[in-house]
Amino acid sequence: MKQLARRGLPWPQRLHHQLALVVSACLVLALGLLGGYTASEQTRVALHGFESQASALARNVAVAGANAILTDSLDQLEALVLHTSDFDEVQSLQVFTPDGRSLSHVIRQGSGPPRLVFDPPSARQAMPAGTQAHLRSDPDTGIIVAWQPVQAQELIGWVCVQHSVATLHDMRLRIWRNTVVVAVLAVSLSAALLALFLKGPMQALNRARQFAHRLPNAEGEQMPFQPGPIEVQELNASLNETSVLLRQQTLMLEDSMLHFQRHEAQLALQNDQLNALFALCPDGLVTFNREGRVQFANQAFFQLTGLDAALVLGQRRQDLDASLKAMACPGSVFTGLDGCFEPQGDALPQTLVRTTPCLRVVTLHGQRNAAASVSEVLYVCDVTQQHHLDQMKSEFLSMAAHELRTPMVSIFGFTELMLKREMPAEQRQDLLGRIYRHSQSMVSILNELLDLARIEARRGQDFSLQDQDLAEVARGVVVDFKTPAGREPPTLVLSEGLLQVRVDTHKMQQAILNILSNAYKYSPDGGEVVLRLWRERLDDGSSRVGLAVRDHGMGLTSEHLQRMGERFFRADKSGNIPGTGLGVSIVKELMGLMGGHMQIDSTLGEGTTVTLWLPLRADEDKSCALIKTA
Repeated sequence: MKQLARRGLPWPQRLHHQLALVVSACLVLALGLLGGYTASEQTRVALHGFESQASALARNVAVAGANAILTDSLDQLEALVLHTSDFDEVQSLQVFTPDGRSLSHVIRQGSGPPRLVFDPPSARQAMPAGTQAHLRSDPDTGIIVAWQPVQAQELIGWVCVQHSVATLHDMRLRIWRNTVVVAVLAVSLSAALLALFLKGPMQALNRARQFAHRLPNAEGEQMPFQPGPIEVQELNASLNETSVLLRQQTLMLEDSMLHFQRHEAQLALQNDQLNALFALCPDGLVTFNREGRVQFANQAFFQLTGLDAALVLGQRRQDLDASLKAMACPGSVFTGLDGCFEPQGDALPQTLVRTTPCLRVVTLHGQRNAAASVSEVLYVCDVTQQHHLDQMKSEFLSMAAHELRTPMVSIFGFTELMLKREMPAEQRQDLLGRIYRHSQSMVSILNELLDLARIEARRGQDFSLQDQDLAEVARGVVVDFKTPAGREPPTLVLSEGLLQVRVDTHKMQQAILNILSNAYKYSPDGGEVVLRLWRERLDDGSSRVGLAVRDHGMGLTSEHLQRMGERFFRADKSGNIPGTGLGVSIVKELMGLMGGHMQIDSTLGEGTTVTLWLPLRADEDKSCALIKTA
C-alpha cells in the first residue's frame, strides 16, 4: 500500500475505505478467476465438440461419396456435399482428386445458404502428405480445417471441411458479462454489510482520534467510557493514562525550560562573541586537548596553511607537525611545532615558508595552558606581505644601485678628469657630451623608477578607464612617434570595425610607445616595423583585441624570453644599445592593471613580436578585412 502511495496512485486513507476496497478487490479477483476458469473450460469443451463435428462431417462425406467418385457421378456428389453443408458453422466443404483437382466445392458466406462453386479445371490444390486424416485449428482466423481421405482399396480423393468457431467468442462474452453482473452485485452487497458492521467501531476510533489530537495541549483531559470492542476500550484507557502523564511531564519541562533558557542566553552571548573573534581574526588559531589532539581550528588557519579540515581536526600534534613540515619550501628552516612549545617558556616563533599553490610565509607562536580542556594553543600569523616587501626592497635597492652606479662613475670620472687636466676644447666638448648622455641615462632610470613606484603604490587607482577605440589610440601614437634618422615610419595595419576596449588612454599610449621604441632600438640594421591590430575569438565565446609590434631585429633566445619583464634585465649586454631594462616591466604592469596581458614571441636573428592583449568590450560579428595604411 505504501508503494502505491509513493508512486502517486490513488489509495484511500480511511481504514473502513481501505477495508471496503480490499474486500471488493478480493471478491472481484475471485469472481474474475472463476469466470476465467469457466470461460476456459466451456471454450475447451465447445472447441472439442466443433473439432469432432468437423471430423465427422468430413468422414461421412468421404464414406458416402466414394461410389460417386468411382462412378464419376458428379451430380450425386454435389447433392451430397450441399446436403452435408447445411450447418451454420460449415464455411466450406470441398472434394478433391488425389492430384488436387476440385470435384465439388460448396461455400457459405455469412448467414446465407450454402452454394456450389465451380473451380476451373486447371486449378490445383496442395493435398496433405500421406493418407491419414488431418485436423488443424487456426485461432487467428477462428476456422477448424479437417482433411479426410476417400479410399476404395486405394486413395481416390480428399474431403476438406472448414468449420467456423465464431460462436465460441459469443459464448465467452456471455460468460464474462454474467461474471461482471455477479461481481457488481457481490461487491455492492459486501460493501453495504461491511459499512454497517464497521459503523460503531469507526465512530469509536474517530472519537479516540479527536481526543489524541488534543493531547499535545497537555491539559489532562479524560475521555469518557464508551461501549464497544475490547480493543477500542483498551485504546481509550491508554489515551487517558497518556494524557495524565503528559500533563505531569509538561509541568516539569516548563520549569526546566525556564532555567535552560537563562543559561542558553548567556552561552549564546558568549558564543557570538567568540565566533565573531574567530571569524574576523585574520590569524590562525589551533587548540589542543589534554591528549595532544587538535580540538579546534578556525577558518583562517586552513586558509593560511592550505590544509584540509579532515587532516587537522582530531589529529595528533605529531601528525599536524608532519603535515606542516611536508609543505615547507625546500631550503627553508622550519624546526617544527616542538620549537613553539618549549617547556621553560623559551619558545621562539617559527617561520614556515610554502610555495604551493602560492608563496605563503607564516609565523607560528605556541602557548601552554593549564586548563583541563585546552592544553596548548597555536597562533599562526601571515607575514607574506612583509616578507615579499623586504625581498622586493632588497632586490630593488641592489638593482637600482647597480644601474645608477655605472653612469655615476662615468660622470664622476669625466668630471674629475676635466678638473685636474688641461685639454683641448674639442676633447672637453666630447667629455661634456658623454657626461650629458650619462646624465640623460640617469634621468631616464629615475623617471622609470618613479613610474614603477607610482604603479606599485597606487595599483591603478589613478587610472582613468574609458571605452576607447584601440585603433584610434594606436594611430595617435604612430602619428606622434619620432622615427629615428634613416628609418622608415612604422606601418599600421588595422582590422575593419570598431575595436572597443576599456583603458586609460595615456597609460595605453605609454605602453605602445615603449614597445614601438624597443622595436626600432633592437633592430639597428633596419627593417620594417609593423604595428598590427586584429580581433580574435576565444573558445568560451568571448573576444579579445591584439596589438602586435613586429620588428626584424636581433631577436631573443629562449633564455632571454623567460626573463623578459624582469626589472633591469636587458638582452643586449654589450652596452651599445642605450636603455634601462625597465620599459618592458612598466608595460607588463600597465597591461595587468588594465585587464590585459603582454605576449612576446621571438626568433634569434629574425626579429621579435610583442603583442598586447585586451578584452573586447563590444563583440559584434563583423568582417575583419585588413586595411593597410602608412
